[in-house]
Amino acid sequence: MTGQQNIRKYFREVMEKYKLPPLPIVASKVLSMIEDPDLSIREICRVLADDPALAARVLAISRSVYYAQRTQPKSLQGAIQVVGLRALRYILIAAATQGLFMANNNVSARLWSHSLAVALACRILSERVNYPDGEQAFLTGMLHDIGEMILFHGDQNGFERIVGEAQKSGASLVEKEKETYAFDHAFIGLTLLDSWNIDAEIGKAVLTHHESGGETGKLSGILEIADYLSFRADLGFFSTPPLPAPEQMRAFGCSDEDSLAATVKKVREAFDAENALFQPT
Repeated sequence: MTGQQNIRKYFREVMEKYKLPPLPIVASKVLSMIEDPDLSIREICRVLADDPALAARVLAISRSVYYAQRTQPKSLQGAIQVVGLRALRYILIAAATQGLFMANNNVSARLWSHSLAVALACRILSERVNYPDGEQAFLTGMLHDIGEMILFHGDQNGFERIVGEAQKSGASLVEKEKETYAFDHAFIGLTLLDSWNIDAEIGKAVLTHHESGGETGKLSGILEIADYLSFRADLGFFSTPPLPAPEQMRAFGCSDEDSLAATVKKVREAFDAENALFQPT
C-alpha cells in the first residue's frame, strides 16, 4: 500500500473502533443546502425546525452579545439573517459536537468549558491579527480537543486514569495518550473532522496544535495562543501548555503582564457571557 492508502485504512479502523459519530441528520442536510447557490432561507428554516433543540440553539446564539443587535431576532429566519450562512455552518458543526459531551461528568464538563474558552479566545485573537474569518477561528477552538472526547467515549475508565496520572506527575497528557493508545487526541480529532469533511485548514490546526511556533496569521498560531490564554483564565484541561515565544505574545497584544492580564480577563468575561448559550444539552 502507498502511504496515503495506509493512512486511509488506519482512519477506517479508528472510526470503527471508537465509533466516531456522524453529523446529525438535520445538521448534515442544512450544511448541504448551504452549498446550493439556489438555496431558500425559508426551506433551511423548515428543515431546521425538525430539530427543535438545534433551532433553539441557532436562535439563542443570534441573540448573543457577539452579534449585538438592538432588536433581537424573534424567528429562526431572523436569526439566520443576523448570523449569516457562513456562521450558521459553523454553529451547526459546533452544536453537533455537543452530543459527545456527557452530563454530570467532571472530565467531560472540564473539557467542554476549555473548548468553549479556546473558541472564544480564538475569535478575540483573530481580530487582533486581522484574520479574515473569526467564525472559522471560533470553530477551530471549539474542535481542537474533540479527539479527547472520542478517547473518553471509547475508553472512559482508561482515559480518566491517564488524566489522573498526568495531573499527579505533571507529565504531558499528550505523551500519556501516545503511551496508552499509540496516537494522541490531535490525530483522532483529525480523523473525525476528516469524516465530517471539515475545512482542511481547521484540520491542520487541530493536528498540530501541540506543536509550538505556529504562524501568527494562521489558525495554528491563533490556536496556540488561545490555548495558553484559556489556561491562564483557569479554563485549561488538566495539562499546562508551554509558554509561547515572546514574539508570538507580542504579535497578539500580550507583550507584558498587564496586557496579558487584560486579554485573559477579556477571555474570561467572554466565557462567562456566552457559556449559557452553548451549554451542552
